[in-house]
Amino acid sequence: MKTIAAILLGLGLCAPVWAQNKPKLAELETLGDMLTVDGFWEPDNPTKQNEVVPAAVHIQCFRHGGRAANLVKTEAFCIVATAMSPSGLLMADFSLMGASWSDDEVVISDDSPICLISKTFFDLKRKTVSGLDIRKPEAKGLADSCKLLPDRQSYYLRDRVDYAVFHVPAKK
Repeated sequence: MKTIAAILLGLGLCAPVWAQNKPKLAELETLGDMLTVDGFWEPDNPTKQNEVVPAAVHIQCFRHGGRAANLVKTEAFCIVATAMSPSGLLMADFSLMGASWSDDEVVISDDSPICLISKTFFDLKRKTVSGLDIRKPEAKGLADSCKLLPDRQSYYLRDRVDYAVFHVPAKK
């Protein structure tokens, strides 16, 4: 009888794992005029063509101090730290980015890649983070490689623990 009870208890504890059909979004933490979030970028509609290299992301944004400290050209700014291991070689970097900050959202934009403009949206009401890559229409890239990219690709920031436990590679 104890064996059956143990099996039923074990199955009950595993049920939430089997029921996992939607990824958990990374939750934005706000502390006054500062926000922080950790996670992994995932495409909204994953395919083999838009699969991303897994990269851990940590973002901290501050509503004030960017211009006064001469860090960026805006008052609000974000520090974006990324770590990834493509081909087994660890790579890490960080960047300072100007931000626009309203009562509802914070937006940062990165125009530095050759082919893309990358925008990150922090929804302060829902405490979520999403991203959008927009292909620059005038960009060519090496051997017209920019044309291989989609016009737009949207992403969500997935909770880091949820990613580690439940990530499934993209379907073909």
